[in-house]
Amino acid sequence: MNFAFDEDQKSLGDTVARLLADHEGLRAPDLGRAAAAPARAALVELGLFAMMVPEEQGGAGLKAVDLALSLEALGGALAPAAVLDTLLVSEVLAAHGTAAQRDALLPLLAAGELRVAIAVTEEGGDDAPATVRTRVAAERLTGSKLLVREAADVTHFAVIAQGAGGPGVYLVAAETAGVAIRDHEDIDPSAGMGAVSFDDVALDADALVGPGDPLAVVERLFDGGAAMSACLQLGIAARMLDTAVEYARTRVQFGKPIGSFQALKHRCADLAVAVEAARSATYHGIWAYSEDAPDRARAVSMAKAYAGEVVREVCNEAIQIHGGMGFTWELGLHRYLRRAKVIEHAFGAAIWHNERILVETLRDELPGVTAVDRKVA
Repeated sequence: MNFAFDEDQKSLGDTVARLLADHEGLRAPDLGRAAAAPARAALVELGLFAMMVPEEQGGAGLKAVDLALSLEALGGALAPAAVLDTLLVSEVLAAHGTAAQRDALLPLLAAGELRVAIAVTEEGGDDAPATVRTRVAAERLTGSKLLVREAADVTHFAVIAQGAGGPGVYLVAAETAGVAIRDHEDIDPSAGMGAVSFDDVALDADALVGPGDPLAVVERLFDGGAAMSACLQLGIAARMLDTAVEYARTRVQFGKPIGSFQALKHRCADLAVAVEAARSATYHGIWAYSEDAPDRARAVSMAKAYAGEVVREVCNEAIQIHGGMGFTWELGLHRYLRRAKVIEHAFGAAIWHNERILVETLRDELPGVTAVDRKVA
């Protein structure tokens, strides 16, 4: 396999990075969300949301791995949080949606007219999406979700809920009767997290994505979210590393740049090594997801868990390297740490993914191990 990105992939990633660089409000110390709408509109105009839509529905027909560098750029720029959700839903619909679902929804997603937030997390639940308690009975949805990104701004929710045949992904319009949205406090208010309740919500006849194999849709949605989240984490880590190195090169103390001192030089070198290791794991994870490789589950979990560990370390060290001013509100480094923490707990926290890696590894080494099912449960 070749992990060298081609010129088109690099060009797309550079274009996204340059576009978002003009939206400085995304990275301002202020935790408000005023910059989110203009940034998203610019991404719509760029055509980002059409990239993973098949050509038959007006898109470019790219795979998730083709957007790896673009996702990094989104992470490093602190792009609107639900951009990932909309991209992911378009990819899942393209892979598993019925012909009617693809024709009806994908052109709207490509045009940016459909804005989707994925609703998985529940109060008191674990990270396994197949264990959710939200239920669908007689074509009606009941339950509640927490930590739904940009909940008040999206047009639709992709809800993981238990149906007659097990867990599935249901698309629900935000304006449907019985849907209630409540903002809740979070470490990163710019992510627009909200709690969404569904009180006996009537579902459309084609609300279930991929009715032929709903569990496969849940697995793909969760693995795709984890793989893409790892790219966002890598983008934040790379951005914070660059910020720390640039500060160490220009900040003078005792007549010398502080980066010339051995202690800081070694810290920056260690961070650079960690980021490159995370880059390798992340690229392999999103490639395995895109190609539906046999080791998809393990590769995706390795990417998500390790990228989360690295971005946490890099953010903390970068703040320390800046000294006392690193902890000030005005410098804005806290924005990256806040967003990194939000992403860390999306689509499975590190402890869940590490357990999954262990189970997958034991299963390969010891074929008789059957204690934990292969599914995302």
